[in-house]
Amino acid sequence: MNCKLIGQFVQHLEVTLLPGEDFYAEKGSVIYLEAGIEKSLTGNGSGLGRMIAAKISGESLFILRLYNVSNMPRKVVIGSHYGILPVKLNGETMICHRGVYVGSNNLVNISTKLSIAGLTGGMGLLLQKIQGSSTVFLDTKGTPITINLQYGEVVEVDEDHIIALHNIADHQMQSNWSLNNLLGGEGFSMMRITGPGTVYLSPSKFLPAVPQ
Repeated sequence: MNCKLIGQFVQHLEVTLLPGEDFYAEKGSVIYLEAGIEKSLTGNGSGLGRMIAAKISGESLFILRLYNVSNMPRKVVIGSHYGILPVKLNGETMICHRGVYVGSNNLVNISTKLSIAGLTGGMGLLLQKIQGSSTVFLDTKGTPITINLQYGEVVEVDEDHIIALHNIADHQMQSNWSLNNLLGGEGFSMMRITGPGTVYLSPSKFLPAVPQ
């Protein structure tokens, strides 16, 4: 499988699948695919509670599986809102802003995470949790910023710019309420994140997710 990011201002993902290979993507993200690529929906959880949580958090109950049934390499092209951030997971967990999952080269588990730290920090009560072993492609509004925090290192970020937090637990996130933040135009609170772990930020703010 060959995955190539194309474009500068607005990026898209070009995936070339060898015979028998597959790729997983968010519903509605396909721009085009070549003949020989077949599509099917695979479930991402079940039950009424799962449906309600998915609706609120911006997830889909189904992930699109794209697979090459031909005997030649075939191409599928996946779109984004602005840019695409690839993140490698090796059986790890990543907490994401609502609705940023674009696709992955293996099936990953996407679920809703209830986060008090996210609520008080401004990211929201319901976040997306992605687990698995795969390269995961996330939506970003502009060229992403990566901050690798060592143990004990601290960074303070505007929650509206957070794409994902990789290997960062709830106890490492703390809301920093300050009138100075508000007067400085950053909102009433910023999120203080303590390492170790990786923080991925978008240069432009994410708007609140609107349930579809």
